Amino acid sequence: MSKPNAFSLGGMSMPLDIDAVLEGAEAPPLTLDNGPVAFDFGFRFVRFAARLEQSDSGVQLKLVGDLGPMPFSAESPAARAGLARIVESGNSVLGTGTLRIGQGRILLGGDLRIPAPVSAVGLVSAVACFLAPATPYMELISMYVRPPLAPARIGESAVRPEWRKAKRHYT
Repeated sequence: MSKPNAFSLGGMSMPLDIDAVLEGAEAPPLTLDNGPVAFDFGFRFVRFAARLEQSDSGVQLKLVGDLGPMPFSAESPAARAGLARIVESGNSVLGTGTLRIGQGRILLGGDLRIPAPVSAVGLVSAVACFLAPATPYMELISMYVRPPLAPARIGESAVRPEWRKAKRHYT
């Protein structure tokens, strides 16, 4: 159980004083004077990598999460076709390129604008606003493949057993 003053994101608690991150609280802004800030976090058994950068046009957060492998056609043609359809449907709602397949992996990512000066509230709000509409697509994808950080036995395939192509036994 989380402590009353802990912030919870997808089942993972972060030791933040909730009073210090509420809108209008007197918390000092994050500084980006020394260049980009990189961090990662877990949400729904998916690791997200983030990079916060300041440029002339403002502050941008580049965010990407690896949702799992795209199965090979030989491993599971049904899962591959279903996942491709989820990616296509998700992009029609979330925006082109939000879900994509790269190097055999299903990725969720985007470039988010963060209000300046960067505060914990602005950062967490932007990430939450990005992840909230993507969560149903993450859940659909996890019906086909196990999320990368979900518990599994060593050597177990990420493709769910019900989607794996049945082995043929020849006699």
